[in-house]
Amino acid sequence: RTSPKSSARIASTPAQVHNQLPMLRPPVYCWSRVVVLSCLALVSCRRPDYFPLKDGMEMQFAASEYGVAGDDTFEIRNLAYTISLSDSGRVPGLGQIYKTHLSRDGDSYLSLIFRKTQDAVFVLHPSQSDEFTPAPRWIRLIELPLREGAIWFGDPERSVSFEVIDREDVETSLGVVRDCFRIRIHAEEPFLMDIWLAPDIGIVRWRRRLSATRFELSERVLDSMSAR
Repeated sequence: RTSPKSSARIASTPAQVHNQLPMLRPPVYCWSRVVVLSCLALVSCRRPDYFPLKDGMEMQFAASEYGVAGDDTFEIRNLAYTISLSDSGRVPGLGQIYKTHLSRDGDSYLSLIFRKTQDAVFVLHPSQSDEFTPAPRWIRLIELPLREGAIWFGDPERSVSFEVIDREDVETSLGVVRDCFRIRIHAEEPFLMDIWLAPDIGIVRWRRRLSATRFELSERVLDSMSAR
């Protein structure tokens, strides 16, 4: 007579062992889920663009100029800046370049030319902005990838230096912009400038010292950013 305990068939071959351990069977994959997860992984590994340049883009900034007298700070005037990308194209020896125009209170103020590589963003010195050749004096504006504590010089003469001094959330009239790199630009005294760069947005604020007793603070009006 077979006892109840021995009524169950005892696995004696590899195939029988495999059948009695279903948790060890190879999983059945849902390929659509694999594709979605792979795409998410690629997006999460993408490096944020802290200085995006796109054809037709236009950015507006509200700025205020302040004076300092002893311990008192007083507002002198309000200004409106607009930065627009007016042209772009490829130049032999340089790659893709971007021509931008800066206006202040509606009046033409400054033209700058930028170019981007995998490890830096360069700006053409304003005094040479009409020379579209590989030879002019390019300033290394941003060294990539950005990281806290990084320091670099903009030119071989070391006339201007850049330092990533912090990573901050910037409060604007439209809300808080997260994870901004604050870069300090050192040049000839009394010039000193800080810029805040936000991921996939670009400049959201700048602060520059105009003299020992005057400085300017700007804030990007984010809802005005557009592409024509």
